[in-house]
Parts: sequence; C-alpha cells; structure tokens
Amino acid sequence: MKLTPEIKAIISHALKEDRVFRDYTTRGLSIENLNITAVIYAGVDGRLAGLDIAREVFKSLGKIKWSPVIEDGCDFRAGDEIVKINAKAEVILGGERTALNFLSHLSGVATFTKRFVELVSKNKIKIYDTRKTLPGLRKLDKYAVKIGGGYNHRIDLSQALMIKDNHVNSFRKIYPGSDYIVEMVRRLRKRYPGKELIIEVHGFQEWEQAIKACPDVVMFDNWKPEDIEIALKMVGKRRKFEIEISGNINLEQLEKIMELGIDRISLGKITHSAPAIDFSLEVI
Repeated sequence: MKLTPEIKAIISHALKEDRVFRDYTTRGLSIENLNITAVIYAGVDGRLAGLDIAREVFKSLGKIKWSPVIEDGCDFRAGDEIVKINAKAEVILGGERTALNFLSHLSGVATFTKRFVELVSKNKIKIYDTRKTLPGLRKLDKYAVKIGGGYNHRIDLSQALMIKDNHVNSFRKIYPGSDYIVEMVRRLRKRYPGKELIIEVHGFQEWEQAIKACPDVVMFDNWKPEDIEIALKMVGKRRKFEIEISGNINLEQLEKIMELGIDRISLGKITHSAPAIDFSLEVI
C-alpha cells in the first residue's frame, strides 16, 4: 500500500492518541532500550490487509527489522505467523496496540468482503463498497475492500454524480415536471460531461424515467427481488447501463438477486459491520 502523507497522518494521530511516548510501564521497568524480538500471530482464519500500516506504526517509533512471512492479499489460518519484528522494547511495546488495531480492522474488512465476492463469483457480479466508513478511515477501508476482491464506489462526493432520494426531493421543489429524473440527468450531463452518473430509483415510476434518461448505472435501493425481476423485464435488451442492487441485503435475498442478471451489488456492511480479525503479538 502506498503510504501517502494523508495515511501517515492517520497513523501519527493514532500513536498520539495512545501517548506512546509516555509508556510509563516500559520506562518504569527500565526495559525501554532492551533489544527484543516479537511475532504477530493470527488467531483465526482470514485475508491479510494492513501489514504496511502496521510496519509504519513501528517504523515511526524507531529503527526496526521487519521480516514478514506473508503479504497483504494472502490468506492465513489460525495460528499462522504473520511477521517477525526486532526492535527496542519501547518501539514494539509502544506500537503494539495501534498496529494490531489497524491490522485487525483492515483484515476484517478484507475477509468479510472476500466472503461476499466468493458468494457471487459464479454469476460474475461485482461487489462494491459505499461511503459508510468511519470518518478519517475511508481510504484505508476502501483499500481493504480491494484486497478482499471488491470494487470501490466513489471515494467522495466529487468523484461521481449520484442522484439519491434527497436530491430528488430537493430538486422537485424547483422543478414541478413529472419527468424530473430525466431533467436532473440532462442538467448534470450538460454541466459535468464525461462524469460517471448513477441514479438511485425508488419505485417503478422513477425506474421508467431512468430508462429514458440512460445513466451509467441505475441502483435499485431496498427493492424486493421479485420487483427487480419485473423491472428488468420492462427494459429487456434495450438496457444500455449497469444495474446495481443496494440496501439491507441478507444472504437469503442475495441468493435470489444473483439469478436476476444484474451487474453489481453495493454493501455498506463490508466496511461498517465487518468483524475484526484477532491477532496477537508475542515477545519471544
């Protein structure tokens, strides 16, 4: 992973939060300058993400010898050795919790994403993330999604045009016409030509307008699988845009949705609800 100034600032903030330079326990025992070796082990199975972040955590605190056994994107089993670290005790003990926090969270996102990617792979459906990420951690979360085999939705409001329900509700206060979706697309295409345009539709009336407007992607948000099937039959082979499904999709719905001939599924849960992966650091 490329460690940009923005990402290094996130790491720096995390270390300051933990007051690593006031580790009174390590200093009180007079072991801060003791040269030690530690190993990070996996507690459960998963896919690794965030190893470069963990390395930068320790590297920010002092000189280290870093000997990874595997790299980001590799799958591991419970009990596997991930990396061996040699450094002063104040470096390893000071950075331990921060490094493990990043590693646990990002590997959790990658592992959870991988699970959904594998479920839909036979149907050639792409799994996308959303902007439902913890403030300040979006770039890290989206990196982990890619490591898990997923795809990134827009990273911010400027990267793509996306008409959502509240845009519609607001726009209709200034435009009374029944073809409001078509008009919104027309205005956005004129002002931002070439920019990807996504429409979130709620109901068949908006779906019919979306067909006429022909965006790049139409997103069915919180639709029942049977209604999506009806909607897709309405457009048939005339469709010139991708179909995305979003909303609170459970595994039962996913099985039905996979057979509808859609292109992509976006899931907020792969970033906001991914279970953390258990890692431990042991001095040897």
